[in-house]
Amino acid sequence: MFQFRRPLMAALATGLSLAALLGPAAAQNIHPDVLELKLALAVADTNVNPTTSSLFKLAESMGFYEKHGLKIDIVSLDGTPQAVAALNSGAVDIADIAIDSAIRLRADNDVPVRGFVAIAMGSAFLIAAKDDITTVDDLVGRSYAIADNGSLDHNLTEAVLGTYGIASDGPNYVAIGSPDVRVQALAAGQVDATTVSFGTYMTIAGTPGVHVLVQPDAYSERAPAMAKFIAALDGTIETKREALQRFTDALTDAARTMEANREGWVDAMVVARDDLSRESLEATSELNATRWCINGCMKHENLEKAVDFIYAKSDFKDVAKISVDDIIDLSFTQKTLETLGTAGGNGLDAR
Repeated sequence: MFQFRRPLMAALATGLSLAALLGPAAAQNIHPDVLELKLALAVADTNVNPTTSSLFKLAESMGFYEKHGLKIDIVSLDGTPQAVAALNSGAVDIADIAIDSAIRLRADNDVPVRGFVAIAMGSAFLIAAKDDITTVDDLVGRSYAIADNGSLDHNLTEAVLGTYGIASDGPNYVAIGSPDVRVQALAAGQVDATTVSFGTYMTIAGTPGVHVLVQPDAYSERAPAMAKFIAALDGTIETKREALQRFTDALTDAARTMEANREGWVDAMVVARDDLSRESLEATSELNATRWCINGCMKHENLEKAVDFIYAKSDFKDVAKISVDDIIDLSFTQKTLETLGTAGGNGLDAR
């Protein structure tokens, strides 16, 4: 595993490949053939979000996809429902989607979808609100910005608020789009509260009249441990298995590098997000520390708990019951761990 250096980071920012930067030895590790995949992300904001989801775009700009013989076309869409629709229609090969969406696709519509790797454990979200909202109970009857009905932030927030005894119709949910739009609407006083990642919140931190109502750790503790994974249709798994395996290898390789060198991640994010201060990114890197998926985050027991959590929700009482094994394929992360070895440490995904 190479270590980041500031000159290296500056060169990577120009788009140079790992082979060009690290010489012939690195070139030997880059596949001579390149396979292509189209990936849908459920967020219209084209900025690199300073959470573990930054992995998707940093893996591209830092050459990890190239290293593993991939060309990834990233399509940013406005919310989970659009990403699910793109996957279901065949417009993309793979999509980062909510697990509850995968359950509905399989159980209600018999769509053969399976998650095969993930980039996060635990939620990176927080609840931000106007200063006059001092308790979670105060959210009842107030406007609450979400991406869309059924989006990940919407579903997770309903689940989290439910643990506080807040009914799903307590807040007045308003679908207004991507995280950057939601947080700016809050900062402008146009809505009363919203759910965004702690990285997105950093863009308005210190705005008068706005504060964090539910901190990231508290939100994560009340949300399911697994909320999303990258999924593909069974047909894609059959016809593009090698490309999906390389994608799994590339994400795991990149995640291990990010987890091992926080300063390197901060350096990369300073280049990707010049609107954020180094100090705020350093604080964010601390929050990210245990959330990198250094082993692919596809432990059967965690996924099973996530499915049980979802089926316990009131809006799933009429959804046909399926097994976690109906919506996952663990063969990709298993092969990655055989190839790259398992990673230990303090991360939630350590083995």
